Amino acid sequence: MVADVRIEAAIHGTDELRWQTLLAEAPLWAPAEGPLLIVSPHPDNEVLAAGGLIHTWRAAGRKVTVLSLTDGEAAYANWNRLARVRREELKEALQILSPSPVLIVRLGIPDGRIAECAARLRGAIVSLVVPGTTIVAPYENDGRPDHDAAGRTSAEMARELGLPMARYPIWTWHHGDPPALSGLPWRRFSLSAAAQAAKAEAVGCFTSQTSPYRRTPIFPDHIVRYFTRPYETFLI
Repeated sequence: MVADVRIEAAIHGTDELRWQTLLAEAPLWAPAEGPLLIVSPHPDNEVLAAGGLIHTWRAAGRKVTVLSLTDGEAAYANWNRLARVRREELKEALQILSPSPVLIVRLGIPDGRIAECAARLRGAIVSLVVPGTTIVAPYENDGRPDHDAAGRTSAEMARELGLPMARYPIWTWHHGDPPALSGLPWRRFSLSAAAQAAKAEAVGCFTSQTSPYRRTPIFPDHIVRYFTRPYETFLI
């Protein structure tokens, strides 16, 4: 497992074809037909990892709550309005995924300090779940401290509350070694053409992360490509 690695977004990472070779054999999966609680360390994580799932769930009239832990304000230095920009991007993206509102619960944890605020995350999860909720949260060895901390705490709460959980990678696609991770319980959530189109449009809302803005984008095209598959991938 890889944790807290240094990630250079400008460097091309693991070839997508290597991931597709691994994931082609992963069984299809879908959550039980109940509410979803999507735990997101930074605005855009929920859409990149589970935008198609959100679209599908809301189209079926099922409840989705996004627990937005930070505003992602530390993505770039010296951008004072970034927190507000990223909140607005998330709101716009979720409106594309679902015409009827998706509930966003914002904790306002400082970007980079989720591990220090685990008690707040635990309390929020307890307050938002009901019997039958599936918790969807980051993979606990994703490689970014906030992602890993959110994943660990969410997994602890899922076990404590007896709730099912699905874990999503973000940065693992960039730095991970598919053969070394082949033993993990990979599952694929198949996306309809409509879900794929809605997700692609929603991902396009996060221009603070995907466009240069006179800075190196956090998610350049070769990283966004990992999230354009006709399925979304979770660890179950």
